[in-house]
Amino acid sequence: MKIFVSYRREDTQDVVSRLCSRLDDAFGPRNVFHDERSVGTGTDFLGTVGGAIYTSDAILVVIGRTWASCRDARGRLRLDDSDDPVGWEVGLALASGRVLIPLLVDGASMPTKGDLPRKLRDLTTRSGLRLATGSAFEGSVDDLIQRLGGPSPQRAAQTLGSRSPRGTAAWTTFEGYWQTRDGGMTEITQDGDSVEFNGKDGSGQVAYQGRGRVQGGQAILDFTNSLGMRGRVVLQLVQNGGYINGQLQTAMGVVAFDMMRRT
Repeated sequence: MKIFVSYRREDTQDVVSRLCSRLDDAFGPRNVFHDERSVGTGTDFLGTVGGAIYTSDAILVVIGRTWASCRDARGRLRLDDSDDPVGWEVGLALASGRVLIPLLVDGASMPTKGDLPRKLRDLTTRSGLRLATGSAFEGSVDDLIQRLGGPSPQRAAQTLGSRSPRGTAAWTTFEGYWQTRDGGMTEITQDGDSVEFNGKDGSGQVAYQGRGRVQGGQAILDFTNSLGMRGRVVLQLVQNGGYINGQLQTAMGVVAFDMMRRT
């Protein structure tokens, strides 16, 4: 999971520093783009940022109380300036088709379409999340990390397969309930890059199960079924996380299949 964090320094710099520290712990610093440390001195800012957006799995747009109303030295709205880096980042992220999650902090409200230039108005259609302030901040970041497919706070004491899919799982992860074309249901749980699935037949009995890891955007799992067959399953999220294209690889050959998300 690669994450890009967009924010306005004069609006939410302190909050973003705390947020990125937690994201680093959950996903690794190399997978979290934070401009203060991810853009090297003397490098091409626009090229670096644009490349990071297009290679990220999720873009977090951190919105504080003055994010949309901030003005420059001449009194002009920053978002109306074509050279405003924040507006440029968000516009590029919207155009990229990547998952974009507005994060509301410090009691900020979601901007209305009237608050935004035309190129950014689709931001108001994206489902966001509010990060709490004070002592509740850490808990709300825990929730965000889990929605992004990161480890839960109880992960160290919990083995994979000991829970059902989370209802808060985001469509950027494999976690969820999935239905195959023959009506069968598959439960997938994901903690970080560790993945497990359990498939059930029409009577609710486990027909197959497997576990593996997410590698390069694919989930690769070794599996066995109720008849003793063993093999490998390769899963790929498509259509903005609503479907999975898969391959079943056994000694008998390769079979393609697909599943539709049911959560």
